[in-house]
Amino acid sequence: MTTELIHIARAGVEIGAWALDEVRAKMASGELLPSDNYWKPGMAEWQTLAVLPDPVRVLPFPRPAEKGANLLDGILGRESYQAGLLAVWDKLSKMPVKCLITDDEWLSLGKTLGYDVRKRCRDDLIKWYRQAFEAYLSDRYFDPMEKADLGSLASSFGLDAPAAEAIHGEAFSSYSRIGMLTVLLRDIPPQQKREQMNLLGKEVPLSDEKVKEAMLDAFQSYFKDRLKVLMQQEDGGEVMDPSAYAAFTAEIKQMDINLSLDDKLNVRIDSAQRLWALCRAPLKEVPCELDLGNEGCFWTQQVELGLNRRVTTRRSYGGFGTSIKIWGPLRYRSGSYDVERQTEQRLEKVDSGTLVFTSKRVIYTGSLKSFNFKLTKVLDVTVYSDALEVDRDSGGDVIFFFPSGQAEAAVILRRLVRQAKG
Repeated sequence: MTTELIHIARAGVEIGAWALDEVRAKMASGELLPSDNYWKPGMAEWQTLAVLPDPVRVLPFPRPAEKGANLLDGILGRESYQAGLLAVWDKLSKMPVKCLITDDEWLSLGKTLGYDVRKRCRDDLIKWYRQAFEAYLSDRYFDPMEKADLGSLASSFGLDAPAAEAIHGEAFSSYSRIGMLTVLLRDIPPQQKREQMNLLGKEVPLSDEKVKEAMLDAFQSYFKDRLKVLMQQEDGGEVMDPSAYAAFTAEIKQMDINLSLDDKLNVRIDSAQRLWALCRAPLKEVPCELDLGNEGCFWTQQVELGLNRRVTTRRSYGGFGTSIKIWGPLRYRSGSYDVERQTEQRLEKVDSGTLVFTSKRVIYTGSLKSFNFKLTKVLDVTVYSDALEVDRDSGGDVIFFFPSGQAEAAVILRRLVRQAKG
């Protein structure tokens, strides 16, 4: 926020230009005289300092609405909650230099209103402090008066340094996300983007470590949003153009941003780039141990076979009962007893073997089971984190558990099915 300068002249000669608070300080010390003249932009002519108007402080949070006392306030003989906020706001707005309310002034307010204002209105005072910080942050520059006001407000509202910094950190985190997104979307060179990003945290009353942390969090959020744009859905999986991703990472490098990605995200990105090429490149035959005749082999891997089996269990339910000894081994039992059979589907791994995709069939050869079915019978292919499910028009669905590569297998199988069905 720029500070308006007051031009001062003595005996017709300009002797300097200072901010309003500096002019008042110099008048108080006698360095400037009431007979000196002043001028600022917008004035038609010079005036003497004797008629310099009192400053009107514009607080960065609005004046609260007036509201009467409630029943409890009347019983306790105190003013309303809003009256406390209004008294604080009016006092701050009339302060010429610092937004500082002393402990004695708080005590005086408490006696007048009938309660400890700083304690009762604490939540709203904290909101005001955050509003002030956000208002001063909005133009990316904290001038000396703004910093002084923040310090005075923190002291006035009973905020210690850690509490104030926590508010600064939360507000700056939100601000940096919006500011960084604005900068990154501009059509300017990467180096210039970096320079403008650095300005976002300049002069912010926050430790360098906290500023860097907030900026990195903001960029991580932007990076994930860009990934959503780069990632596309194709053949039931995520694919990404390697050249587009390479251009994006090159821009990040030019901006000198050290981005750390977790292993899970790296795997996802690598898989998406491989699938991009796999969806577009011609299908290639691979070696196969089976004698397939004129059928080409396009995929083969060791997998585990999973089947949905119907399992029936017996469940017994008994009500309240007693057992009374009659004589010797004879006993009399009373109560209820019921047996119910329940049938449910349960997925089980039943075998391990070799899975092969040919130009006409899906072939599974295991140690316990072996089967094959035509590609034209495949209705859908679903990919899971560790498996591939093939829905068939007859014979039931089958699930193959993969150690890795199930996404690539799904792309190839879907392409083969489309070719087989014409």
